[in-house]
Amino acid sequence: MKYTVLKALSALLLINVFTMNNVWSHNVSTKASAFIISPQDDTQLTSPFLVRFGIKHFKITPAGENIHKAGHYHLLIDQTGQLAMDKPIPSDNNHLDFRLGETEVLLTLPPGKHTLQLVVGDEEHEPFEELVSAPITIHVLSNNVLSNTALKKNVLTSKGLSTETQSTTKK
Repeated sequence: MKYTVLKALSALLLINVFTMNNVWSHNVSTKASAFIISPQDDTQLTSPFLVRFGIKHFKITPAGENIHKAGHYHLLIDQTGQLAMDKPIPSDNNHLDFRLGETEVLLTLPPGKHTLQLVVGDEEHEPFEELVSAPITIHVLSNNVLSNTALKKNVLTSKGLSTETQSTTKK
């Protein structure tokens, strides 16, 4: 009897180690949250415009670093339907992937009503369920066509990155 109880307790401990506390589980604090710093919900603006990402009680790193202990941003644009929480977030014109740990992007959208939502993904681009922001609605009034020089200058002043990218990396 004594050995049966000991075996049962050992089995429960082993299950706990491999399911709840292993390196493959998503460890996210209940205090953690992802949000869009700017623009604010229901803002009217002209395109291009800067979108700044925010996070509390969680670490942002380039994709592949700190397996399941950190993540990187994805910005969903005009998302329709439910995001699959058990599959990688797509990477296309409506699902922007900031795999280098970028914390903002200069975004160009056509005039009209748009929704933006921030999601933090793991090293396999699967979303952390706790780190999905509330969607915001923005109203793009017009597109300001910037020359390449003006656009490059705007991107450079955002965080000092190369002129070949419109997103910036947190330093």
